[in-house]
Amino acid sequence: QWIRYLVANPCDIRANIDILSRAWQQLQRRWLVAIALTLLHSLISFVVGSVGMGLGSLILSGALTFGFNRTMLQIYRGETPQFDSYFDGFQHFLQTLILFLLITAICMVGFVMLLIPGLIAAVGLSQAFYVLQDRPELGAIEALKESWRLVWSQGNFWKVVGLGFLSLFVILLGALAFGIGLFFAIPVVSVAGAGLYDELKGP
Repeated sequence: QWIRYLVANPCDIRANIDILSRAWQQLQRRWLVAIALTLLHSLISFVVGSVGMGLGSLILSGALTFGFNRTMLQIYRGETPQFDSYFDGFQHFLQTLILFLLITAICMVGFVMLLIPGLIAAVGLSQAFYVLQDRPELGAIEALKESWRLVWSQGNFWKVVGLGFLSLFVILLGALAFGIGLFFAIPVVSVAGAGLYDELKGP
């Protein structure tokens, strides 16, 4: 039965293949902005990661993840994001910082204890930044709780894992295409990841 959940679960949620397909469709008129935002995110993440032996990444990754997730979710919803949306996380800097630190700490403890608890924690908390960018009034702790609820309700855990495997496959295909394919593969899986949250959340 778990194999069945890798592609679709019995809930009324779009199958993972369909999420990828919709992400591809929504990107057709937004490739340039999606690729530009992906490059911007990669560049800024690299720069801040080199500051203070990783201290910059520890402090700023929450706000940057918040903004990047927001732009990808806008694309999945059929909107064309503005570049200033990428920096929206700095309007909620404290909450994004707390959320990033909590996720990092919880996953690290899980991986130190045993590999499986770390993986379970990573999957269970994977929707937290989407929750926070969609509902910033919840705050970091409630965003973690809501992510956990979305992932574990009605067998959605395997759906999240399944999309992760599909995304890895798409990235590998992009890398095999002389690396140029990554300019398309990364935006596709990023928009699809945002779309997964939209499907788990429901109307």
